[in-house]
Amino acid sequence: MLKEWTNMQVVECETVDGGTVTVFKQTDGEHRRYVLGNGREVMNNADGTFTIPETATDLTVVSI
Repeated sequence: MLKEWTNMQVVECETVDGGTVTVFKQTDGEHRRYVLGNGREVMNNADGTFTIPETATDLTVVSI
């Protein structure tokens, strides 16, 4: 059975090279996660940035 994820927050981010990326904060009622628009999970870092694990791309928050 697939989990139903609900968007809680939309976060606009910027990559080191100036590109823009949207990160969605989601919940299934028990767990929270952060994902890109294509569903790929990203890591929420302690300093408020995000990292795309497979590419080690750091994302800086521009707008919440």
